[in-house]
Amino acid sequence: MSPDSLPAMKDLLHCKTQAELFDKLAHLRCQPPLSIRVFVGGSKEPVQELARRCSPFPLRIRDMNDFSVGEFSYSAGELRLNGAVFFCPTPRTAITYLISVCSGIVWQRSVLRLAHSLYPKLVPVFFSQRELLNLLKQAKRILPDSELRIIGHTRKKRLKAGSRRKYESSRTRTEKPLEVVFTETEEQSYWFNSVSFEYLRSVQGIPQDDATLASATLSKYGTFFCTSHFDRFLHGTLNDMAAIAEEKMKFFSNRSRRLTPRFEPHPISITYDSPEFVSLTDSKNFVSIMRRMPRISCSVLHDNPYVHLSVVDSTDGSAADVWVLKNDEILLVPQLKASEAALKRFVNYIFEEWREGSVASPTPADAIQPPAA
Repeated sequence: MSPDSLPAMKDLLHCKTQAELFDKLAHLRCQPPLSIRVFVGGSKEPVQELARRCSPFPLRIRDMNDFSVGEFSYSAGELRLNGAVFFCPTPRTAITYLISVCSGIVWQRSVLRLAHSLYPKLVPVFFSQRELLNLLKQAKRILPDSELRIIGHTRKKRLKAGSRRKYESSRTRTEKPLEVVFTETEEQSYWFNSVSFEYLRSVQGIPQDDATLASATLSKYGTFFCTSHFDRFLHGTLNDMAAIAEEKMKFFSNRSRRLTPRFEPHPISITYDSPEFVSLTDSKNFVSIMRRMPRISCSVLHDNPYVHLSVVDSTDGSAADVWVLKNDEILLVPQLKASEAALKRFVNYIFEEWREGSVASPTPADAIQPPAA
């Protein structure tokens, strides 16, 4: 593979400060297959230090004034992967950007591989469909005198019970306004994994099809790509993503029973607008879904008339009990060891494999009241 990420990176590697780096990124105009690609994640430790200890491939890290840069060049099978990743702390508490100018192959095989290898110390952000829509609505205002148009998306649809496959996945190219795409998706019971969009120069409210100002992609897994105007996205979309990531880190932190007086539980509630558990079949399906969760052990303590599971993250040993005591609520009760990364992963999995709901912290005394036998 040719080192396609290096030419665009060359000038960036000489930057001494984040301000200088961001200024050069702001003037960059990428052509396929390159994009400015950003991973938004949370970590209580400096991410560059985690990468020094745990990178799955050779990574030479240099510390600058207020950011760090890691350079890599290694072989993966028949591929030669070259590039660099910038570790940029943000003003948001414990939130860091991992930034690279690279192709999709380098991003998937190197940068995302690095980010995922740092779990559970590095916690990726996960956006609900509502949060994804709100981020896209905010993005509409980033470039003045332009119109945002959806140009493609990846999405999933849960298939009916009894189907051999659980989901129908699709990658769709379109040219529709934002609200139309989301309305159609909601009506057809799909949900987005990622949304690609472009900004068309607008003259008196009429988009000019031959005047694309920038293209971008936003993923619910906390990644963002753009071809230009990085400064606008930095202070707009990326700042909004970091704000959500910060709030989620705070919400899921400090829930281990070891950290509470008298080892009291600090549960998490997922509630729904309509009943989710109306029959024994619903409960059985939910238990089956939880038992299929990757990299956990799941013990079924009770499944009728209520559900009580014990789930343990095999990566860091975090544990939580999962209760279904009401037809419109799922409870997660963290145990002695319960990292924010694992708790967030449990909730994300339920959102993806069961259904998205509203997350809150119920009063412990009121949350867990199993029915009498």
